[in-house]
Amino acid sequence: MVDPSRIIVALDVDSFEQATPIAESLAGTGVTYKIGNQLATTEGWKACIEFARAHQARIFCDSKFKDIPETVKLSSRSMTHLQPDMFNIMADTDPEVLTAAIDGIHEAAEEFGVVKPIVLGVTVLTSMSDEVANSIYGASSADKVLQFATAAANAGLDGVVCSAEEAKALRGNPDTSKLTLVTPGIRPSWAVSGDQSRIMTPKMAIEAGADYLVIGRPITQPPPEVGLPKNAFEKIMEEINGSN
Repeated sequence: MVDPSRIIVALDVDSFEQATPIAESLAGTGVTYKIGNQLATTEGWKACIEFARAHQARIFCDSKFKDIPETVKLSSRSMTHLQPDMFNIMADTDPEVLTAAIDGIHEAAEEFGVVKPIVLGVTVLTSMSDEVANSIYGASSADKVLQFATAAANAGLDGVVCSAEEAKALRGNPDTSKLTLVTPGIRPSWAVSGDQSRIMTPKMAIEAGADYLVIGRPITQPPPEVGLPKNAFEKIMEEINGSN
C-alpha cells in the first residue's frame, strides 16, 4: 500500500479562500500539500505552512530559490526556520549555490534547534519539451536532468524534482540512486495533460521509482463525473494500490 503522504496535492490557487474548500474535501486523507509562489506571494510562506498544519497535512514549499550563493543560503536558512517538511531550490545553477543552501539549512537547524527539512533541487521543469530544453540548455531533458541531479547529490541535497520519465534512469545511476524523487507532471488516464509535456500516470510513476507524486488539477479540479477532490484522490489511490 502506498502511503497517502506520497501524494502531493498542488494548491495552485490565489488565496486561502480558494484553497480552503480543497483542503476541507481532502481532510483526513493524509496527503501532502505543495504550495508555490502563486499562493505564497499573496499569503506569505509562514501563513501557508500554518495553513497546511491547520489542515493536518505535510507541506512542500515549492519555493524554487535561484540567486547568488549568499542569497540562497539566507533564503534556505529562513525557510528552515519556518519548518516545512520540504522545500526546493533550482539545481540548474552554480554548484556553489547548492552547497550554500545546505550551509543555510545547517545554520538554521543549529541556531533555532529545528529539524532539517528535505531539500530538493529542481532539475528540468516538466512543462519543458525536449525541443525547448535543447534550445535553452543545448542538450536533451534526460541529459540535463542527470547532470543537475548529480550536482544536487554531490552538494548534499536530499533529492530532486524531475519528470517521472527520468526517475528510472536516476534510480539506475550510482550517483543519483539514493535521491528522493519528487515527480510533477502526473496525470491519471482520465485527466487531461494540461500544460505538462513530460507526463506519466500515477501507477507508472510509482513503478518507475518515484517517491512522491505531484498532482494538481486532476485532484483540485476533477472532472464532474469523478466528483470532489477527495473522490479524485481515492480513485488515484485505488489505481496505484491495485497494481501492487
